[in-house]
Amino acid sequence: MFRFLIILMAALFISSCANQSVSRSNLTISKVVSEDLYTMFPGTLRVTSQYFLLQNPFNRSAFLQIYDRQTGKELLSTGSIGNGPGEWNNPGLSNVINDKIAVYDANLKQFLFTEVDTMINISNPGLFQKKDSDFYQFVFLSESHYVVASWNETHPFVMYYEGKSFPCGQYPFKRSILNAIDRFQGNIQIHPEKELLVYATFQNPYVALYRIGKSEMQLIWENQFKPHQYSIIENQLQWGPNQPDGVSDVALTKNYIVCLVKDFKSEARGRDVAASPKAVYVFDYDGVLVHILDLPVHSIRLASDVETDIFYSVALEPDYSIVEYDLSTVRLIGK
Repeated sequence: MFRFLIILMAALFISSCANQSVSRSNLTISKVVSEDLYTMFPGTLRVTSQYFLLQNPFNRSAFLQIYDRQTGKELLSTGSIGNGPGEWNNPGLSNVINDKIAVYDANLKQFLFTEVDTMINISNPGLFQKKDSDFYQFVFLSESHYVVASWNETHPFVMYYEGKSFPCGQYPFKRSILNAIDRFQGNIQIHPEKELLVYATFQNPYVALYRIGKSEMQLIWENQFKPHQYSIIENQLQWGPNQPDGVSDVALTKNYIVCLVKDFKSEARGRDVAASPKAVYVFDYDGVLVHILDLPVHSIRLASDVETDIFYSVALEPDYSIVEYDLSTVRLIGK
């Protein structure tokens, strides 16, 4: 059978020249917010005006922990994983707007909106909204205007506005890929004030920014910030042996898009600390990679609000902890 091979080692992005000369420096922890997190392995981290929300995907009796943002004290551990009434199968956390969040379940194809202050009752959360189609991530601007990541063959997202659905978005490769769901998954985050959506892929160093409308999303820019290596065989995308890692997590601050990137080679895999990233790639909202910052510890998970240039991560050493970083302490170009 005919096999078509493409090997490409080139960057395809709007701001390639800026990427080639980007500065790099160290970033120090400005504050350890909460030490010795009680978790087998931290999942999604979210931050509100008062709280940190930490998903614990391996804790079946309490998949959600809530911490005080100022003191780091754990306030609540709640949420059951199972198949019974009021239980969750594969829970996830959306973005936060005005202390409102959506808890969603990709396996059960359902979600609900709730105030963070009411999450103490998450084991009996109320009315679920159901979807017929698969979705894997969920972000929102309002209860009637939200985006789900579907990762189908032609479009990564479906946007819902006042009950109507609109397939939207595009992948880094402008063609139909049969294994898109395996190759193009990533993180999506929303800037509620600017009505922007950021899409950053796990397996490929690629970031894109969209403006969210009512029936479509407009691509503003995309940045393939490292050269990729791949082959396409029978419309199946395969990464080459030197394909770099993509973006592990993304957070939006007031002036920057912060991407957590593993940019070193390691034999470590899975939950081994040595396999986790130690760098953040900082983009401005024009799509320019303005700086690379090396973190003092291996880290996973990012969280931020859009009020300041502070972001948070889960540090993995010496013990799991939530730490604070302040981008205003570093001289960044393009600010």
